Amino acid sequence: MVVQPRIKVSCQKAKKFPAPEDHPLVQANTPLIGQNEWPELENFKAPVLDYYETLFALGKTLFSGFALALGLPEDHFDSMISCPPSKLRLIHYPFDENAEDRPGIGAHTDYECFTMLLADQPGLEVMNDNGEWIDAPPVKNGDEEAFVINIGDMLEVLTAGKFVATSHRVRKVAQERYSFPLFFACDYHTLIRPLEQFDDGSTEYKTLSIGEHMYSQALQTYRYLREKVAKGEASLPERATGVATFGHLKNNKPS
Repeated sequence: MVVQPRIKVSCQKAKKFPAPEDHPLVQANTPLIGQNEWPELENFKAPVLDYYETLFALGKTLFSGFALALGLPEDHFDSMISCPPSKLRLIHYPFDENAEDRPGIGAHTDYECFTMLLADQPGLEVMNDNGEWIDAPPVKNGDEEAFVINIGDMLEVLTAGKFVATSHRVRKVAQERYSFPLFFACDYHTLIRPLEQFDDGSTEYKTLSIGEHMYSQALQTYRYLREKVAKGEASLPERATGVATFGHLKNNKPS
């Protein structure tokens, strides 16, 4: 992966799947699952929690749509999303009058099954089949706003590349910008492999664990985690894949 200059980002919070304290996965300290540490801000927790639960329900419906598109029963994926590490991030890109219109957050694909993104300003770019970066601006119709849906690594594995993970990046732009992505995943210990109808025995896609994949990608992406690996304080899972091995990033070096 080519690392682009970083955009200064503030007010960034992560909302994880709200499992109760006595849930076995919480008791086992499974990452990204459990109660959140909420900031002491008035009128913050209730609307954010409501937004998460509403969007998560939309994600389950969308997953049913993916199942139908793949010729599967509508409820095929339901058993895989009982307590997933699906997280919501609330990201604020502050106004910077000196910012130049250029790549900011480096090109990547999302680790999970798919992402539902709501943003208030342009800045997002996606790579098309020709390896070209194109804008994916917000779409509004009066008070109604549309979500951008990005395919993630795990849906690419499930379909052996029929659905290609969306390679995307964020331009560094002058205007203030808010971006709310929910990364929709299957349960942490779910093993993902190509579905039978896409597996002809010659597929390049190997079996991956949702949780291990998310963890291994983070270990290879974030500098402080890469340093832990280098020092021997953390190690990559056995089934780890390299970064930039999904989506069009496999064949196109981002500029």
